[in-house]
Amino acid sequence: MNQYSVYPCNVNSMLKNISFKSRLFLMSLLSLLITTPTMAGWEVNYIDTFSGDSVNWQNWTAQVDANFNNEVQCYTDDDSSIDKNFDVSDGTLKIIARKQQTNCVGLNNQSRDWTSGRINGKDKREFLYGRIESRIRFHNLERGSWPAFWMLENRIAESPRKNDDDFVNWPNPGAGEIDVWEWFANSPSTYITNFFNTGGGSCGSEVRFAYPNGANDVLDWHDYAIEWDENNISFYMDDTLVTAHNVSNCPQYKEPMFVLLNVAMGGNLGGAIDPSLRKVTMEVDYLAHCSATNQNNAQRCNENTPAVYADDDNDGIENSLDQCPNTPSGESVDEKGCFEEIVNISPEVSLSITQNNVAVSSVDISGGLVTISANATDENADDILSYVWLISGTIPSPIIDGGLVSFDPSSMAGGNSYQVDLTVTDNGNPRLSVSSTIKFSVNNMPLDAGDDDERGKSSGGLFSYLLLLMLIVFRQKYLKQNMFN
Repeated sequence: MNQYSVYPCNVNSMLKNISFKSRLFLMSLLSLLITTPTMAGWEVNYIDTFSGDSVNWQNWTAQVDANFNNEVQCYTDDDSSIDKNFDVSDGTLKIIARKQQTNCVGLNNQSRDWTSGRINGKDKREFLYGRIESRIRFHNLERGSWPAFWMLENRIAESPRKNDDDFVNWPNPGAGEIDVWEWFANSPSTYITNFFNTGGGSCGSEVRFAYPNGANDVLDWHDYAIEWDENNISFYMDDTLVTAHNVSNCPQYKEPMFVLLNVAMGGNLGGAIDPSLRKVTMEVDYLAHCSATNQNNAQRCNENTPAVYADDDNDGIENSLDQCPNTPSGESVDEKGCFEEIVNISPEVSLSITQNNVAVSSVDISGGLVTISANATDENADDILSYVWLISGTIPSPIIDGGLVSFDPSSMAGGNSYQVDLTVTDNGNPRLSVSSTIKFSVNNMPLDAGDDDERGKSSGGLFSYLLLLMLIVFRQKYLKQNMFN
């Protein structure tokens, strides 16, 4: 670090000792420094306008393993089936929650009565400071729904995981939360802006904003945004400043964050769901991030805001670098903006068996807890794996937890053999599966009273035989001695 010394001086004395031209130059420089304008507008760094007919997965990840707040839905990545939870059409994204029973792949096939969508920009689109804005409307007022536009710090221990220091638990530094717009149907005339962190009062607080026209306002389009810098975070709805917080002394919110968009059902805030409800929809026109600039006076961050760069085909590659400028929205592209086919590779799996944490090939009925473990890998890092176990024979009360099966063998019969099969399936396109089998036998069959009796009889017979043999040998020796006497 360089160290500088500063000495007091008298400006008038300095001006007397320099030439007129030098004085004129110095005064002009001082005037320039004083009149340099502050940042007055915004310019777009990134915007997803949800054009095309599918989610642009270059920008988003479907967080299908999310399971929080006692919510009842299963999050999926379905943007193509008749019952899809993501619908990109007519220039907007619709996140749709549907009343339908499903075995939730992302939650180890738990049964759920609702499906829905939750996307985040972690590791793909992350932002540090600026204006983050989204235009949203919600289609339903019935009880039980809980849509949100919110943000998390990017070191949180949630999927997708790159293992790039993303091991922090919510809401510690690196995993703090900001809720830009959080609405729930059990209190429909307000929405929530909020902070979750470990910094206390210096890091913001909850504010509930009352819609000017009551609950029906949520059915109309509104621009929800935050303006965020190192010292302040302000929340807006359209042109209205909802609230502002001084976070200059907050130890959090000084590192990149990513956006989440989702529709939850039930849970801590959603509450009881209207029994007549079958479908709810959150519609999003765009999601944008802007940086402050002195080059314009733009007050919003949207499609009409001047762009730092242009990306006409919305593939995540700036026009000046895009060698394939007409790539369809939602297609995977390489660094040149050209179509890149992602080949789904089948997962691999092997099985192992341990008893009391020691590797074994056969099971001792008195040896304690047995665990069969799946070691599954997938070269497609974004794939989520599901496990289906098939157990032959009678294994007492097996406990299945994802890639683990455990059981107590104490009541099993010795001498029998067992086989356990596992099928692992990924969620790639196409979905691929792989299977593995493990076989084991059970040793040390318990002894009953009948077995003891039989063994006693056998031992007694052998003893009698040996005693008779000894008597015969003794008699022969005795006879020989008498014959020679």
